[in-house]
Amino acid sequence: MRLSRRLFLCLALIAAATPAHAVEDVLSRLVERFIIPHYQALALTADAQEKAWSDFCAKPDPEGFKLLKRAYLSTADSWSQIEFLRYGPVSEEFRAERLSYWPERKNATAKGLALLLEKDGVADLTPELFVKNSVAAQGLPALERLLFDVNAETEMLSGERRARRCAVGQAIAWNIVMIAHDVRLGWTNELEDQLAEKAVAKEATQRIATDFLASFGYMRDAKLRAVLGKDAGSARPQLAEGWRSTRSKRALTLNLEALLDVSKIIMAEKEGDTISTIATAASFADNLPEDFGKAVVDAKARQQFYLVLDAIAAARDKAHDEIPALLGVTVGFNSRDGD
Repeated sequence: MRLSRRLFLCLALIAAATPAHAVEDVLSRLVERFIIPHYQALALTADAQEKAWSDFCAKPDPEGFKLLKRAYLSTADSWSQIEFLRYGPVSEEFRAERLSYWPERKNATAKGLALLLEKDGVADLTPELFVKNSVAAQGLPALERLLFDVNAETEMLSGERRARRCAVGQAIAWNIVMIAHDVRLGWTNELEDQLAEKAVAKEATQRIATDFLASFGYMRDAKLRAVLGKDAGSARPQLAEGWRSTRSKRALTLNLEALLDVSKIIMAEKEGDTISTIATAASFADNLPEDFGKAVVDAKARQQFYLVLDAIAAARDKAHDEIPALLGVTVGFNSRDGD
């Protein structure tokens, strides 16, 4: 994402005095206990989602449409739990952007999806041709529009373009399956073995630390500040992630829970306050209303968001002070991007 790329240009990461074997042990635990299991979960939920689309398109009915929504929510949850990581196979071939192009720029998802829906037949929806479409129309945000836009169920069940909408949904779901499995296999078949090399392990540790620290600013800027605006009058609720499916709060809390899990692995049996400060931020986020839209335009309700902003900033600052030292990396000042 844009924040991560800007951050990478500004970071200077160098080896520190932490014993190499200790860092390698942490990296191994991160890969085995967090990274690979979460990419496996993403692949499994993507598989289930694709099957739900296949079943529904063969026999569309209201119950099948409900199953489509549930499958989408499960897949989106799996992505939120590993979203912070931009290192590794997910960074190749624009996989992260193709999986979830968000924040949306210049209404790209709406435009890309509209172009897909206005065509006829299915010849252009083969996996080989589908990947040539706009990345904004290839992933979860596009599926969310198909499932949660106004009149989405009517359009999918009885609209004149029902067949084309179903075919597009299937193509997107299959694209997500391929991306999820490519990333999973990239870790289990290639990168996991390569990490035995010291140079690769060092780079991986640096890049994972970068992604971890960058995610705090990303949550504050993209997922909260952009939505809140300067005041209730300038709030932009439709910039919230997953507002159509009412997932804004859930996406944020899952992001924080993932960072909490990562911090526990990094700081196992070590002194520090990173774990507790992230847990506090996650607790505050869990108290946010499910519907960001109504809350961010209400002066009183907005106070809850400011508490979360401050808690995330505190967690980021504490993580910045403690995590690089534990991993043997030094991070430049721009890792605190977002203030």
